[in-house]
Amino acid sequence: MKGIAVSECHSYDPEEVRESVTECIELLGGARRFASSGDRVLLKPNMLMAASPERHVTTHPSVIEAVAEVFLDLGAEVSIGDSPGGSFRNIERFWRATGILDVCRRLDIEPVNFEASGSYIMGSGYPISRPVVDSDLVVNLPKLKTHSMTIFTCAVKNMYGAVPGFGKADYHREHPRPSEFARRLLEIYLLTEPALTLVDGVVGMEGNGPSGGDPRDLGIILASEDAIALDVYIPWLLGMDPFRVPVNEAARREGLAPDPAELEIAGYEPERVDDFRWPSNIYYTLDLLPSGLARAIRKLWWSRPAIDPERCRNCNVCVESCPVEALKAGAVIPEFDYSRCINCLCCMEVCPHAAFYQDRSLLYRFTGLFSGVLK
Repeated sequence: MKGIAVSECHSYDPEEVRESVTECIELLGGARRFASSGDRVLLKPNMLMAASPERHVTTHPSVIEAVAEVFLDLGAEVSIGDSPGGSFRNIERFWRATGILDVCRRLDIEPVNFEASGSYIMGSGYPISRPVVDSDLVVNLPKLKTHSMTIFTCAVKNMYGAVPGFGKADYHREHPRPSEFARRLLEIYLLTEPALTLVDGVVGMEGNGPSGGDPRDLGIILASEDAIALDVYIPWLLGMDPFRVPVNEAARREGLAPDPAELEIAGYEPERVDDFRWPSNIYYTLDLLPSGLARAIRKLWWSRPAIDPERCRNCNVCVESCPVEALKAGAVIPEFDYSRCINCLCCMEVCPHAAFYQDRSLLYRFTGLFSGVLK
């Protein structure tokens, strides 16, 4: 069984982060187990949106820089690449806002634009960015966060960014149920399967993530050769049955998910957290019901994205990102057509102003069924 390395890290001070990153990699056997001089090493962070590091929406640049330095010290050729959510017409805006462009300039490496790099068609028709396939080593660098559709987003889901451009939105449209979408995420992960995953859990996100939640100090960096093992361990550590997470259940059905009790943890062993706030996720609950009953209940018991006009800047990033054209440009704020909305929450993910929240029906609020249902 592939183990999990954990290091305690309570700040993004570059020296402290480098120490923790190095410790994790050493606990897994050292960087030379994964790469050699001259190897092409691609770092794949979470660059969901053009948000500053202080918002804790994306992988922190200190973590990215520390990992890059480890492999540069080996003499590897390091690059950093991702395909962010939403519009990618001005990709440099994403690099600059997230702090990744500064990392690239300090280390004299080039950021990779997945959209401009072309793709291979793999598996059952998935376009996978060429740099992901062509690299000798892919290092997966997710951010530990909740997700209002998939409950949790971390190691496996981060490789969804290997699909360039709006192809990601197409899969949201085709598979609006969390269980169906989770199978897609798992298939894409297995096609790209990175040899090393290192998780930024110094400050994670709780509540209604992946962009509108609240920062939560967790003080850990984790690493493993097995991204699925990380996705099982972290929700367990944060007080949840990990198989309530749809992608973990999909992995278990395929015989790929370990029992959290059997995971081998090296290094720091943090205490379990019992007050971590998970998203209020009606769609996961409905996924457990027969489809006819789920449809009937859904008409009265719903949660859907809405826009806070006080926060909205009418930038229309959400309009460009919606896979089903449920949003259109408006005079003051974008306008919803809820008859089209599939609740994929792409709009919430990509909004640079955190202007989206989840509106809920009276029955939903009255029953309080979302409270604690995930644990």
